[in-house]
Amino acid sequence: MHLASVDSDDHYTPLNLKNKSLEFPNKQKHEIDKIAAWRRKELHGRHLHDLEQPHVDLKASNKWLKLGALFPETEGFMIAIQDQIINTRNYKKYILKDPHLITDKCRKCNRQSETIQHITSACPNLTQTDYTHRHNQICNIIHQKLAFKYQLLTGKPLPYYQYTPKPVLESSSHKITVHNNRPDITLIDKQNKLVYMIDVAVPNTHNLHKTITEKIHKYTELKEEIVKIWQMDKVHIVPLVLSSTGVIPRHLLSALRNLDIPESTYMTMQKAAILNTCRIVRRFLQDDTSSIPNSGNVTHLA
Repeated sequence: MHLASVDSDDHYTPLNLKNKSLEFPNKQKHEIDKIAAWRRKELHGRHLHDLEQPHVDLKASNKWLKLGALFPETEGFMIAIQDQIINTRNYKKYILKDPHLITDKCRKCNRQSETIQHITSACPNLTQTDYTHRHNQICNIIHQKLAFKYQLLTGKPLPYYQYTPKPVLESSSHKITVHNNRPDITLIDKQNKLVYMIDVAVPNTHNLHKTITEKIHKYTELKEEIVKIWQMDKVHIVPLVLSSTGVIPRHLLSALRNLDIPESTYMTMQKAAILNTCRIVRRFLQDDTSSIPNSGNVTHLA
């Protein structure tokens, strides 16, 4: 039917299919050209540059796009966040050249430029609220996985957003404690005299490698003290770090293997990070209250 239609279209439609080649352009070359054009973009190409770093797992970082577990609106919003095309004050002032925008300072803290990176993981006014909520939800995922693995909980697992970790869970062989300070979770294997110091972090993508290194260095002295005081054979420092936009470092997968919990757990962690980051950005942009003088002239960003 297609061939018959093409053969019949001799100046019958504007397409004039009979006189045109039926060969399609090289799809692979077309994709390579588009990726190259994306990479050359100074602003929008930064996410692609981040994904190409040696410490990042490209396949895991893009896994959320293949699972279909998010609403299309959420997927689109996260892609916009990754490509930095969100109407922050910095974007409106320096990219869109909005003449009505007086300042690009953050509407919450009024200290730093209001970039998307500042909103997702660097605003001091969100540290004790939105960032902590996102952090705790990812901790809930890990805590529940460990609790069921070592039979410290029974019954049916709860969704991570409904789960509340108990401060202490203990059996004759294992003990899990949750701390108000640091690290977030301590797992003690009594039989093998092992301790796992688990600390969760959700930084911006460009700070992934730095955050992992800082976590390991931060607990080195405490690790040595625990070995002596608790008389343990070995203490493992386990940083569980993924970016606020769901980028997965290779270290996270090895850390999950070190804890002997399914490597696929990163997908739930990734989903929680993405959903919470989208929530943070939406709430931030909807709040146009500010202590900045003459802020009434600033266009409402929704």
